[in-house]
Parts: sequence; C-alpha cells; structure tokens
Amino acid sequence: MKIKAILLALFLPLLLNAQSAEFNTSKSLDIFHSLLREISLYYVDSVALDQLVYTGIEAMLSTMDPYTKFIPEEENESIEMMTTGSYGGVGALIKKSPGKGVLVSEPYAGSPAVKAGLIAGDVILAIDGKSVLELSADECSSRMKGTPGTEVEFLVRRLMQQDTVSVKVVREKVHISDVGLACMIEDNIAYIRLTGFTQGGAADVRKVLKKIKTDHTVKGIILDLRGNGGGLMDEAVKLLSVFLPKNTMVVSAKGRIERFDMEYYTKEEPLDTETPLVVLVNKGSASSSEIVAGAVQDLKRGVIVGEKTFGKGLVQTIRPLSYNSNLKITTAKYYIPSGRCVQSLDYGKRNGDGTPEMNENGGIVPDSVVTLPLYSRIAMELVARDYLYDYSIRYFTRHATILPAGEFYMTDADYDDFVQFTAAREFDDRSATEILLESFSRTAKAEGYEELLGGEIAALRERLLTDKTKDLVHYRKEIQPLLEEEICCRYYLQEGRLRSMIRDDLQLEKALSVIAKK
Repeated sequence: MKIKAILLALFLPLLLNAQSAEFNTSKSLDIFHSLLREISLYYVDSVALDQLVYTGIEAMLSTMDPYTKFIPEEENESIEMMTTGSYGGVGALIKKSPGKGVLVSEPYAGSPAVKAGLIAGDVILAIDGKSVLELSADECSSRMKGTPGTEVEFLVRRLMQQDTVSVKVVREKVHISDVGLACMIEDNIAYIRLTGFTQGGAADVRKVLKKIKTDHTVKGIILDLRGNGGGLMDEAVKLLSVFLPKNTMVVSAKGRIERFDMEYYTKEEPLDTETPLVVLVNKGSASSSEIVAGAVQDLKRGVIVGEKTFGKGLVQTIRPLSYNSNLKITTAKYYIPSGRCVQSLDYGKRNGDGTPEMNENGGIVPDSVVTLPLYSRIAMELVARDYLYDYSIRYFTRHATILPAGEFYMTDADYDDFVQFTAAREFDDRSATEILLESFSRTAKAEGYEELLGGEIAALRERLLTDKTKDLVHYRKEIQPLLEEEICCRYYLQEGRLRSMIRDDLQLEKALSVIAKK
C-alpha cells in the first residue's frame, strides 16, 4: 500500500499535466472550429474558408521559427525540389516582365529549354494557348512544370530574330546538380563549388574529385560553400565521408522528443584524408554548410577561410498531414563534434520588440577571417533593378562570341556603352554619404539648427552632388565585375557565372596562400 502511495505521488503530477495539455489542445481546436462556423454562417460577405484557414496556419507558424512551414497538396512538388534538386519541367529560370510577358532569364545547361532553342532574353507570351499577361510569375512557373514526357507549347518572341514563333518543349525530370563548378586552379589545386545539399550531391562531389585526382596531381583542395544555404543533413555527413575516416562522429541532433536525438557517423570509405583542405564560407553559408565547416574545423581536417557563417543549427523534418499536405517542422538542434550548437537566434526567447534573442556564439568563425568590402548603394540599386542583366542581354545580341569566362574582361569601350545605356534610366544614385547628409539636414531643421547650419549643409550637398554618368564611372571597379558575371552567364550559363566570380577573389586568394604554406 505504501509503495502504491509513493508511485501515485510520483506519477499523479505527470498524469495531471498530460490531461491538462490534452484539455487545452481540445479547447483551442473547439474554439477554432466554432469561430469558423460563425464566420461561414454570419459574415456579411462570402468567405473562402480554406484560404482563411491557410492564413491562420501561416500566422500561427510565424510565431515559431522561419523554417517551420505548412506545405499544401498543390505545393508538394516543392518538397521534391528541396530534397532531390529535381522537378518535372523545362529547366529555366523566368521572371515576369510587366506588360510584356515572361522573360527567360536563365536556362539550365542541357535542359529541355536549351534543347528547344530557348535562350536568355526570349519572351514567353503564352503557355498552351493562354496569355501570360494576367498571370503571376508563380502561376507561369506552375504551368511550365508537369509530368516528364508531356509537352508544353510556348508562344515566344525570340530575342535574336525578333519574330514570334510557337515552340514546343517536352518536359523532363530536371536535376540541378549541387556541384556548380569543379576545376583545377593554379595547376595543382582542385576547386569545387557546392551550391546546395540535395540528394546525391555528396556523391557528385566524390565523383568529380575522384576524376580530378585521376587526371591531375592534386596538392590542395578548396571546397567552396559560400552562399550555400544548406539542405539535407545526411548529405552533409556523406560529404564529410569523402574527407574523414569511416565511423567518425561528425554531428549530433537533439530535440524535445528523444527519438529525434541522433549521432551521425561517416559510413563510407574516405576518398582523401591527407591532401590539404580549405573550406570557404561566408554569411550566406548555413545549416549543412555549417555542419561540414564545423566538423572539418573541430576534427582538424582542414582550415576554414572567409567570413563568419549564418548560424542555423536547427533540423527540419517533413511530417505528413491529412489531405496530402505536409508540415516542414523544426524537430531538433544540431551540434558539431565539439558539442557546440551553431544556432545564432533563439526563437524560444524574444526581446521586447518580438525579435529572437541573439546567441553571440552562433555560426562558424573561420580560422582565417577575410571580410569583403560592402557593395555601394549604386551597385545594389543596379542589381535590384536588373539593369546589369538588361545590359548583358544587349551585349549578347551584339557579340556572337566572347573569350572563355575565366578570361573575359570588358573593354573601356564596352563599359562606356554600358554607362550610356544605363545613365538614361531611372535609379537612385545617391551615395550613403548623401543619404546621411539628408537625414542630418532633417534632424537639424527639427531641432532648430537650420539657420545656423543651413549654409554648411548646402555647401556639402553641392560638393556631393554628381550625375549618374559620373557615379557609374566612379564605381566602375565595383560594378564591372558584377556586369562581367552577367555577361558570362549569357554565353556559358551558370558555370560561366561561377568561373567569372572566382577571378580576383580575395577569399579564394587567401585559401590558395593557406594551402601553399602546408
């Protein structure tokens, strides 16, 4: 009897807590259902209840973290894209051109779009006989996707010929490889740019590195994870298997539910555990990229170069819901071999303004920090307005060929043409200094200093006042490389862009110097 009393005292609070939680859940669901019923019966206008529910779900999940997402049935294809990097479609990036149609901005190498002769700058006017003028970019993209083997017909105004033709494209399963670029640089250094962590990405790295090592004497390896926002944790572990001994513990995951707690070990025989390795990272390197960089750093397999990483240490799991919908939900936090979680923002703890608290220990701090200068306001303005892209199309129509992407540079005449083409267009060319001066002027006026400081402010404004042509010339060293990347992409697609990007690359130069010292 005494033992029963002790057990009851131990387990009664747990039982009561469980019942209380179950009651609160049931109560909340009952209130939600009652609310919807009242709205459907008595609201003054007709209401699309399914959209109302979706809005409520999105608002509810927004209070948690930005990675927990509801995925309705019609968006299930996005799950395949997230996990495999594959989808059924034509293989081209598009963007809506107001009043003109849908612009083919970048076809993928070897895609159905390329096979059908579509190029960047072509304008799609209709898809399967339906005008795209009233459709959003997402609606156009959905119409372009479909079951591999099926046909989609486009009405296209071609860039080069400026005629309007019907183009039929047979959809395929389009796979975008995580390996954006793999090549030799400086004769004996293998360079691999990884753009994501989808299914098969690590196997692609193993394959290309094996081929490089077969064809060349490799004295150093640079794995570029800059701008790589992550993906599948399993792929990060498989990538580490390329460089670390089998059965090495490289990452662990711990959550509120014990069954989600895991330790991950490399399972395959390594390809290379000795060649000097440098991993390049920046502020855009997150999640699986940080798992790789953190493990390489903690286990002293290589050197990390670049900027402090983003700091995403949360693990998401896809959970099936009713009616073929899904929930991508954060179920755990991951920890690198040293036991540290790299998560920077604590979404469970909020500041007074509602923003999550910052963990200063989040992210991966490189062994060798190389911070790149910030882009000027005018450069960001040109990118945001697609003016660099627009000029690359102009250049593409006027030059049949260019040098290989790694060797192509614009001439003075080319840049002068860009300046004339762009200066006549609308954009905000104020410098950060001018904006600060305007803010200072408003503050001075509000505080009654306008009469005292007005002359000096006017004089400074006059000295800073420049025209668009002068600004475009002044910032040439910053703008021209961005422009050359766009031009190379028109001729050599994504690989051309990446080859152009690694020229005159300060972080890459540091990586090469680190390997040279090994």
